[in-house]
Amino acid sequence: MGLSNLRRFDVQAKYAAVLAVVSVVPLFSALFLVWRNYNHQLGQIVYGSGGSFIIMLLGCVVASSLPSFSGFVLGWSSAGQRRNETPTKSWIGFFLGAGVLTTNFVILIAFWMLRLKQG
Repeated sequence: MGLSNLRRFDVQAKYAAVLAVVSVVPLFSALFLVWRNYNHQLGQIVYGSGGSFIIMLLGCVVASSLPSFSGFVLGWSSAGQRRNETPTKSWIGFFLGAGVLTTNFVILIAFWMLRLKQG
């Protein structure tokens, strides 16, 4: 399954599903970082002045967004094609990629609106 076969719709479907599933791991890491630093009493995401929290959060979001976007696009490209032997994988890549991308945007917007730098 080399990159030269990426023009085939069944290969695109396989890559779409794999990339979308791979993007879930950094998404859970980003969700954990936001959940861990959320202060319920303040209603804010509290982080220190060192800057490592922001770098880790943005790294997790980027590491999750790139494969999920690729899975989304490949799933969109191959879903519904007659020559695609595995349309289920295309739809998994499409919907899971879209869900992960949406969740990444929600995490970034929540952090931007609820951030509180401590110290």
